[in-house]
Amino acid sequence: MKNRPVRLCVLLWHISVSVRALDTVVLLQNGSSKTLLEQKDPILAEAAGTVPVPFSKALVLIETPTLLNDVQNAYRGLMMDEGEEPEFTIQQNSTNTYFYVNRDGERTDITEVLRRRTAENAFDIVYYSKGERFFGDYQAVIHVQVSPSGATNSTYAASVYAYPENAVSRFFARRLGLVKRFFKKKTAEMSGIITAITCSLCDQVPEESATVTTNALVSVIAESD
Repeated sequence: MKNRPVRLCVLLWHISVSVRALDTVVLLQNGSSKTLLEQKDPILAEAAGTVPVPFSKALVLIETPTLLNDVQNAYRGLMMDEGEEPEFTIQQNSTNTYFYVNRDGERTDITEVLRRRTAENAFDIVYYSKGERFFGDYQAVIHVQVSPSGATNSTYAASVYAYPENAVSRFFARRLGLVKRFFKKKTAEMSGIITAITCSLCDQVPEESATVTTNALVSVIAESD
């Protein structure tokens, strides 16, 4: 990580918090992501953390229609040295579908299944992906939930449900843990990246935007009473 302020943000605020189990399936409509969770036996990897960002600012960031593109650009600016080529570039197919091809020629297709406020103190994002890796084809559901933690911080919990399509890969995943370690390692890396990028992007959110978001939420809650 080349940006020192962001590094400090990660070191000081990416603290260990208890990983709360996310009830992902209740948020899903019928489809591939729900089928994966209900009818398969996916590998589960989890992570959680706290960032020094008020919930109102976090909402401005995660509600933007260009979320994935913003995160991708921030990753390049924060995590990569000048002139370094990214492992892949996410491209958008439609309003909620994306894809990328990595350096090994392995393609991943991504569908945004859900991105909305699901409770007064929770905003959930769910992605479904399918692609290929060294162990063969796979499906995965990625669920991230963001919630407030006091007046100045936000917490996030992430669950990754991964299912190797190849029966041999599933066998080794259960017996040797090779595939399971792969997804747990990627989830742990994602946790640190979430912290760094959130700190950076939320620094760019004007205070007035966060105030407008907060006022709008108060109005919605008041009208629902």
